[in-house]
Amino acid sequence: YLFEYQDQSRKSKLSITPTFSIDRLPENFYVIATMNTADRSLAIVDFALRRRFAWIDLLPEKILNCQTFHSNYFDEFEQIFYRNADSFELNLQPGQGYFIALTKEEMIQRLKFELFPLIKEYLDEGLLLSAKEDFNKFFLDNIDKPLYR
Repeated sequence: YLFEYQDQSRKSKLSITPTFSIDRLPENFYVIATMNTADRSLAIVDFALRRRFAWIDLLPEKILNCQTFHSNYFDEFEQIFYRNADSFELNLQPGQGYFIALTKEEMIQRLKFELFPLIKEYLDEGLLLSAKEDFNKFFLDNIDKPLYR
């Protein structure tokens, strides 16, 4: 109830520690959170959150001047999405965090065990079907594994 700014008559208290509680949020208190559009499965909770907070859509972006960011893989993934995805499917593009790895070997592991299963799941659910051949070529070229046999 502390987030509800309209009804100040409710006197709810939030215990921070056993000896410290508050009945209102400080004016300089900000909540910053993320929500992946692909993960919104609890619509009722999602609607409740959307009514109470401002939303900013962020698309994946290349990380510049970062030696652990594998921009070659990011660029290729981004191009596959831009060439093939409809406006809804663009929201499914994996974020830049998937493309951060200390070594090329670690990045290959991420392709095999994180991005490959994610894209395969999208395709199995009927999403990004026009990108199927592009993704198949990408994974064959980079991890020597086809999406489908």
